[in-house]
Amino acid sequence: MKPKPTVHAICGFIGAGKTTFARQLEASSGAVRITKDEWLIRLIGRDPTIDGYAEIDRKMCELTRDFAFQLVEKGIDIILDEGFWAREERGALRERVAASGASMVMYYLATPNEVIRERVASRNVIPSLDSFRIDRDLLEHYLAFWQPPGPDEDVVIVNDLSTR
Repeated sequence: MKPKPTVHAICGFIGAGKTTFARQLEASSGAVRITKDEWLIRLIGRDPTIDGYAEIDRKMCELTRDFAFQLVEKGIDIILDEGFWAREERGALRERVAASGASMVMYYLATPNEVIRERVASRNVIPSLDSFRIDRDLLEHYLAFWQPPGPDEDVVIVNDLSTR
């Protein structure tokens, strides 16, 4: 009998520590980590302001999720390191996981906006190869699209990565 796999979904805003947490979870769980931004950066570079970025990002989400669920169908645990900014998006993922027969844990990195702003500013000074360049104006623009999980959403809240 095929084991019931687990989908670990990482929810949080830019600079919240999603990929750091996803890497820790990967090391401790053995699940396959799929970090959408790493795939995107290898294809288009670190500039999310290029023409057509929104469409490229949407297609990459579809591709990485389709790949992830191929693994789930084989009984393999996965980590979707993607952000899941919109409530509707989180709901759609929950439905897809339920339809697959897998179980799901959604982790919400509840990082304060002040910390996010500091981290993103630092990341721009000393850029890493696996994160986008996000200036202050773009970060503030993106904040308008961020919908933190509500109290009715089933999430595991992660407050402080420094204690992990």
